[in-house]
Amino acid sequence: MRRSIRFGVVAGAALVLAACTTQEPGIPSIGAGTSGSSVSTTATTPVAAIDPCEWLPDSVVRELEITTPARPKKLKAGASCRWRAEKPVIADSFSIDITYYQDRGLTDFKGDQPRTPVRVGQHEGFQTLDDSKTGCVVALGLTDTSSVDIYVLGGPESQWCATANTVANQVESKVP
Repeated sequence: MRRSIRFGVVAGAALVLAACTTQEPGIPSIGAGTSGSSVSTTATTPVAAIDPCEWLPDSVVRELEITTPARPKKLKAGASCRWRAEKPVIADSFSIDITYYQDRGLTDFKGDQPRTPVRVGQHEGFQTLDDSKTGCVVALGLTDTSSVDIYVLGGPESQWCATANTVANQVESKVP
């Protein structure tokens, strides 16, 4: 299950916003004299600076017995990274994709399978099977208009969502 990406001026707008700030991307804070109710790092982090391949710790790569190096893919309105765990029995092999969507919130997620609400760290989201029922997605909302999907495809069915949740818990603190 993949989301379609609309191409537009979002990436250009992020670049303009990044040029207007002197703060470094990271944990937002409200400074003295401001009274905003929420702050988003997404507006100050240009898409080009986001690399989901850096989010998965080496310890998890070893734990999940991932056998291929991270394969990044830049999207016009986001970024994605894929890992593969090749096992001796092909039915046990699986892929992990982590995709950041700058302009797609949780409400934009496409799919017909039932969704189970989840909370991972500071982020609300949901877990669901993909429509082909060959994997599990944990989708985390970052803002109303941005999200991260952790997608596990293949391997033993009983481990799909457990693996997706393990990865989600490890990358949650690193998402923008």
